[in-house]
Amino acid sequence: MGSVTKSQAAQARERRADATERVLGAVEELLGSGERFTEIPVQRIAERSGMSRTNFYQYFPNKSQVLIDVADVASAEFFAAPTSWFADDASLDAGVEGVERAIGAMIAEFRKHWTLMRALGEVAAYDTEVAEFWFGRINAFIDFAATRVAEWRASGRVDQAVTSEAVAAVTWMVERTVTQHILHPRNSSDELLVAALSRTIWLTITSGDRSR
Repeated sequence: MGSVTKSQAAQARERRADATERVLGAVEELLGSGERFTEIPVQRIAERSGMSRTNFYQYFPNKSQVLIDVADVASAEFFAAPTSWFADDASLDAGVEGVERAIGAMIAEFRKHWTLMRALGEVAAYDTEVAEFWFGRINAFIDFAATRVAEWRASGRVDQAVTSEAVAAVTWMVERTVTQHILHPRNSSDELLVAALSRTIWLTITSGDRSR
């Protein structure tokens, strides 16, 4: 009985994941055509996703949940690279180049989903549920990174002055800077931004230790 229940639960998760991927594609297609998320009726998203209205509402009870669920999937890789960097103890021995790879991956993922990320920022400005999702996602990353830095402090690998507040500051700096760079570009290339952000992060985490 347990295996059957588990199988049914796994199938339900797969169906939901498939529905979310289809809706993500539909939403990004509609946004890519120049429409604003707030102006797109739920029915059009459901139709573009190839789902009935009833089936659609089974997974997405409102537009806020639509945006939260698709942004959760789309932003997964945005967080994956920096999460891997902090998770790997060897990162501190790999130099600033490792940070550059992580930041480069973040920018590439943000650019890939830029219309959706723009919609997320716009809706989060007035929708508490969406704002709580996105800020919660960022704060969860900050908590993880700060925990890893605390472990590095305890083992003497980074200076005692590298606090959780420093981790939070550089995290929000990166999020805001990448957002501005892609959504409101000035005359700066991805490569130059990667170099600038990576050096700032590296110097903050290692306290400017050039010997690493």
